[in-house]
Amino acid sequence: MTSPPDTSTVARVAAVLQTLAAAEGELPVSAIAQQVGRERSQISRMLKALAATGLVEQNPDTRGYRLGWQLHALAAKAGDQRLVRTAQPILRALVAETHETALLSVPQANRSFTILRERSTHSLQAGGWVGRTSPLHVTASGRALLLDSTSEEIRELITGDLGASGYGPNALTSLPTVLARIAQERERGCTVADEELEAGLVSVGAPVRDAAGHIVASLNISGPTSRMLRCIDSYSTAVKAAARRLTTAQARTHRP
Repeated sequence: MTSPPDTSTVARVAAVLQTLAAAEGELPVSAIAQQVGRERSQISRMLKALAATGLVEQNPDTRGYRLGWQLHALAAKAGDQRLVRTAQPILRALVAETHETALLSVPQANRSFTILRERSTHSLQAGGWVGRTSPLHVTASGRALLLDSTSEEIRELITGDLGASGYGPNALTSLPTVLARIAQERERGCTVADEELEAGLVSVGAPVRDAAGHIVASLNISGPTSRMLRCIDSYSTAVKAAARRLTTAQARTHRP
């Protein structure tokens, strides 16, 4: 019988790959080891093993590591690709209408995981949100994923993040506050996070549903407070309409 995988090793491999995914370019072994919190020699051996499979690549000149093309090929087959393909033109249309960056996210454990981004020409951000996870209670994308959840389900999902440091000045810090906000947003059909995740950032989100009516993703736009708050009502209308279009398109693509 094959032995079960060492979950600690799996977790370390996942941490290394996630660290490289979040980087803007190559990373030296020392930087990866520091971010993962492991010995340099241990991470070096792991990277060599991953490089042998093509999941990471090493630049022969700089000796830095980056994600490999083999991982890109695997990622192309991950998740619901019909959702991504269907969402792309809808996100582009939303960017054209609002001139703000549009994102598509899905639930991943107790996080909102961004799988697609259409960037606005107004965006000055060099990096991207794709592949990043965010707390559910302080993001428009996250709370949109929670709109159908019960109070107990919400408590279980967000308790570990409530009161954590490093969020924006308007971050929600208690369960009653989060539940009250979600109740209000459930009535409106959209979510607004005003400097909750980080200072100067506002986001508007809405849920995307499958053919059975279950929330499977969230669509949102985000931008600087100075622009977003001036047009929050029109942006909310646009995001809800885009989410409805994606919901309808999803239902069509999943018909037998």
